[in-house]
Amino acid sequence: MSGFAGMVSLDGAPADARLLERMAQRMAFRGPDGTHITVKPGAGFCFTFLRTGPAPQCPSQPCSLDGRVWLLGDVRLDGRDDLRRKLEQLGDQFEADVTDEVLVLRAWRRWGEQGLPDLLGDYAFALWDTETRQLCCARDLMGSRPFFYAPVRSHVYFSNTVDAIRCASDISAALDLDFIGDFLLEGWNSDGIRTAFRDVSRLPAAHILRYSSQALRVSRYTSLLIEEPLQLKREEEYVEQFRGLLERAVVERLPRGPAAIFMSGGLDSTSVAAIAQQSARQRTLPLQLRAYTVDYQPLFDDREGRLASAAAKFMGIPIEIQSGAFHLPFAGWNDQQPPMPEPCHDPFRRLYVEQNHQIAGHARVVLNGYGGDGALTGQSWPYLQHLVRGRHFWDLGRSFGGYVLKHGRIPPLRGGFRSALRGWFNPEDPMARYPKWLSPDFEKKIDLGERWRELQRPLESAHPWYPKAHSILNGLFFSSILESEEPTWSGVPVVPRAPLLDSRLQRFLMRIPPVPLCVDKELLRRAVRGLLPKEVLSRAKTPFQGDQVALQIKKHLWSPLPLPVPAKAVLEFVVWEKLNEHVSSAPIRFPWTDLRPISLMYWLRAIERDEGIQ
Repeated sequence: MSGFAGMVSLDGAPADARLLERMAQRMAFRGPDGTHITVKPGAGFCFTFLRTGPAPQCPSQPCSLDGRVWLLGDVRLDGRDDLRRKLEQLGDQFEADVTDEVLVLRAWRRWGEQGLPDLLGDYAFALWDTETRQLCCARDLMGSRPFFYAPVRSHVYFSNTVDAIRCASDISAALDLDFIGDFLLEGWNSDGIRTAFRDVSRLPAAHILRYSSQALRVSRYTSLLIEEPLQLKREEEYVEQFRGLLERAVVERLPRGPAAIFMSGGLDSTSVAAIAQQSARQRTLPLQLRAYTVDYQPLFDDREGRLASAAAKFMGIPIEIQSGAFHLPFAGWNDQQPPMPEPCHDPFRRLYVEQNHQIAGHARVVLNGYGGDGALTGQSWPYLQHLVRGRHFWDLGRSFGGYVLKHGRIPPLRGGFRSALRGWFNPEDPMARYPKWLSPDFEKKIDLGERWRELQRPLESAHPWYPKAHSILNGLFFSSILESEEPTWSGVPVVPRAPLLDSRLQRFLMRIPPVPLCVDKELLRRAVRGLLPKEVLSRAKTPFQGDQVALQIKKHLWSPLPLPVPAKAVLEFVVWEKLNEHVSSAPIRFPWTDLRPISLMYWLRAIERDEGIQ
């Protein structure tokens, strides 16, 4: 994705051109197709361009319709034709090759902030009004594109790259202690606003930032709504509508030419690949799709490589399989250059980076199968409760009774009964899994014990049928995942796209009765019938079979002991001697909680080294 960064000053102070050059250098890996630096009264912008398609893109930013409101950002819109027709009905006229950026500017001129919920797709952008001296910034519903900002006195910096903002001399290198605390407790950013650095904040998904002489305000502008149920006469009507939405979601994300897909042997990613191949053939699109897979044979009996290969052969696409069996935890972490923008708790991160470098030799866009494990795996229990409370006994008999007659069993309820029973007969101390190696001073300073209890509370949602899926889609989970796979983390210009997270598709799924079509992905299986081999099409949803760390320890391929010599900075947060004792006496199991201090230590060391080079 293209890189962008800017600074605006409310007092009209001129932008620092040298700082903008440094920012652009920090983002050079994002945009090899052109660099543009623009200085205006009280504002400065830099942009590094990456051409991805399929829609026309503005190669030089910021761009404007009238010289008053300027757009700077990374924008890929879904439903372009729908938005264009809506604007044309109000009198707007467009060239045939209108860019997504121009469509955003036209929508903003027509509707202002009220039009943001109608902007679908992957985007993060800023709009600077030179007359009112107001800055408005927005991030899409799923958080597919990152956005960071840092207010300092009478000006604000912003970018989709943390390191670009950190180039400014008035931005402190101090860490955000609450972020570090959450990382050690959870292994990811569960706050949504904080970053690893005290002076830099992130704009959460589906939020807008407004900055003017009055204040800096951040608020949510859209959500995945709870809509009226969709009642169709035949099951095949649901399948047809879903198939049409899925095709549209895939096609609108397909570049014209080389493309890649992260493809396992499961149903989600293979379905995306199959739809992409078929849609390209039907529309005579110049697609050269290649699949990329990681296989862990012979570490354990991993079926992913074999099934992914079978799917690729069935579709007629090439596949590259990378072996992960002997890729050791934290391999190569001592020579991170540049360092990851924030701590990352994935001991095998280097494997992902290497795979991205492979992909970069072929394509600039990589598809994935994220988004298929929400509504498509159906929670039957909330739907059953809804039908009973509403006395919808005909619907109950038709859906649940029909499922029993067809499958000889009731649909999986997924109501959390096993966990509840375990908790009833063997109640667990809520602090039992709390890390024992945290520094007491650090714990006390930010009250980590209370934060831990807060993080254990379940997500809440008012959705009557899909409470878990709805809360996750409106929460921080996917934005955190998508952020961790964008180019900043790999250092190469490869843009991830997730067709199954298309908001139109997810809205449709939230309106479908969960039984029978959303039990075990029945809807998706029917939609891609004939496009995948039977062994993939009929494969049940299964969790990842192997714990790489535990297996490598068991087979004496790797050991966490002796622990690496700690960087001085990590000792503010972790008592290394206690960590050593705990790792020596307790087995390490996924999610590898006791390895988080090591992940943090390597990141802190890389940050110190990087700051010493600058």
